Amino acid sequence: MSNLKRKRICLFGTSADPPTGEGGHLGIAKHLASMDFDEVHILPVYSHMFGNKRGKQAQFQARIEMCQLLFKDTPKVVVSEAERICFEKAAEGLEEQQKASLRVGTADLL
Repeated sequence: MSNLKRKRICLFGTSADPPTGEGGHLGIAKHLASMDFDEVHILPVYSHMFGNKRGKQAQFQARIEMCQLLFKDTPKVVVSEAERICFEKAAEGLEEQQKASLRVGTADLL
């Protein structure tokens, strides 16, 4: 029998455009971190699920960097590029038109 404990990770998907302070993203993340989770993963959206919002957000890398600054001193909170990684994996071999309609979100990471 293994003595390894399975991690309890909360996924917090968000546009983070921009990430907000105590009254928004930071406050929510702190509350989630106070719950019975080992880690809270902040998942800025890579390609918005709603087509009418795509291309209207700040660049993904800029939003990642803003999140890293905002959450850097928050215990148990990790900023993740999981949506970008999953989107790029799902888009492999697709033509540009297919990529434009590809939908990958936090729920797909479960």
